[in-house]
Amino acid sequence: MTNSEINSEEIPASTEQAYQGEIAPVMSFGEWLGALIIMIIPVLNFIMLIVWVTEQNTNPNKVNWAKATLVIIGIQLVMTMFFVGAFIGTFTRLMSGFNQTGLW
Repeated sequence: MTNSEINSEEIPASTEQAYQGEIAPVMSFGEWLGALIIMIIPVLNFIMLIVWVTEQNTNPNKVNWAKATLVIIGIQLVMTMFFVGAFIGTFTRLMSGFNQTGLW
């Protein structure tokens, strides 16, 4: 087999076939730019990430990116809750110490 025969067999004829196989169409600059602009909008970004992950005809590259972004958001949320809790605990202990010494 020649290289052209091998390449023509690996490339699906339609986009629908590409989504089902291992080969996915490359996302264009405009698609990435649109996705990143949507990510700037606070509530819409989370909604769109869930839509992209659950929608059947979304580009697999965008689906994987959306999944990874949701994981990062989850990690950030857990870390934020930890640090806010630590700050509140430290602040509360500091204020109770002032109260016991009569400085407050």
